[in-house]
Amino acid sequence: MVVPATALPKNAQSFISSTFKDAQVMYVEQDFDSFEVRLSNGVKIDFYRDGNWKEIESYNGINPALLPAQVATTLQSTFPNVTIIKVEKEWSGYEVKLANMLKVYINEAGQVIGQKSDD
Repeated sequence: MVVPATALPKNAQSFISSTFKDAQVMYVEQDFDSFEVRLSNGVKIDFYRDGNWKEIESYNGINPALLPAQVATTLQSTFPNVTIIKVEKEWSGYEVKLANMLKVYINEAGQVIGQKSDD
């Protein structure tokens, strides 16, 4: 069901306004256990019901600073100059999709635990 941006939990609203300062919320859809948000800059964010993000997608690139320091450092050193286009929180860490169509699985400690080509 489509809802106004004010229906988002406060921490989700704060995350959007501090992380994507120049973007406007264009669309918010509320499901049973989550929110899907689309921004004017093309970013799509899925939030858990509690307002914490679970997935961010942008074909213009995602700032590695949104990830824990160890994860960002591993990505930048292992895959330099490759743009992050999607990040999803998993129970064991993060699934990161790169612009070269590689999916990388990284645990919270920043260790690559798997990778595969995403055809």
